[in-house]
Amino acid sequence: MSLVVSARAQHWTYNGQVVGSPGSARVPSGLEEGDRPDSVVDRDYSFWLAGGLYYQPPFYREVRKLDGTLNPNIRAQKSIHALIGMDRWFEIWERPFRFTAEAYYKHMDDLIPYEVDNIRIRYYGTNNARGYATGLDVKLAGQFIDGIDSWMSIGILSSREDVKDDFFYWRFNAEGDTIFPGYTRDNVAVDSSRVEPGFIPRPTDQRVNVAFFFQDEFPRWPTAKVHVNLAFGTGLPFGPPNNNRYADTLRTSLYRRVDIGFSKQFLGAEGQNKNGWRRHVKDLWLTAEVFNLLNIDNVANHTWITDVSGRQYSIRITSRRAGST
Repeated sequence: MSLVVSARAQHWTYNGQVVGSPGSARVPSGLEEGDRPDSVVDRDYSFWLAGGLYYQPPFYREVRKLDGTLNPNIRAQKSIHALIGMDRWFEIWERPFRFTAEAYYKHMDDLIPYEVDNIRIRYYGTNNARGYATGLDVKLAGQFIDGIDSWMSIGILSSREDVKDDFFYWRFNAEGDTIFPGYTRDNVAVDSSRVEPGFIPRPTDQRVNVAFFFQDEFPRWPTAKVHVNLAFGTGLPFGPPNNNRYADTLRTSLYRRVDIGFSKQFLGAEGQNKNGWRRHVKDLWLTAEVFNLLNIDNVANHTWITDVSGRQYSIRITSRRAGST
């Protein structure tokens, strides 16, 4: 067993803030992460526990408010995190495989909220939110085909934040119906109800992410390989282009993509002669890849239009390589 500890301290002249914390502490046991045992047996395990307190001073775009002014009272965002993980080496079909799993939790305070507007990120410029992120990552890597590495992974994430002092009102007409301009006939409000949204998804809250990468080689041509990459992810939060973070709770559609690629090694293969200029080249590969082989329409962006009543509608724009990976 071993203990790895680090620390950091910073002083920011813009607002005079001084922060100091243990950056991280890690207690690994068994095999070091990334090591591979000489002999793979069923008892090759390693475990680790990590945690820390971290401050992140804002950069210029986070200091700038939505109205364009700078906030001299901005503070560093901070988080406390804990992580536990394990590693196991084992054999399938007499080939080495590695299974890795990590579970984590991060508590965040003094957050600077932001919105994603098309490809632009708009920051609020104030420390008026708190949040958390928690999840589980699992990965299996190994040689499904002898001598060729492949892997598959699954990630589960929940990341939410609570913007302080945010609220809105539901308004009701005389019949008790909720007023939706452009939908309800009677838009005269006789009553209202205040709603405090509480925790809402952060823009990075992608609940499930699955990836699979598989390689194979052509029979009789060991220097030629083919690989297939599959990606799947649940939708990301989004909302109308306004300053109301609590409205950003809609979800994009599922992300799905299949890629295929072909590779040919021209230099560096075992047994090849390296004469002349070839002896100066360690490896030389040529790769061609087709993205989104099935031509699935993933969401690249949402464009918003407004009708005469002020109600907004979202229109999807798709692209061949759109979405997250």
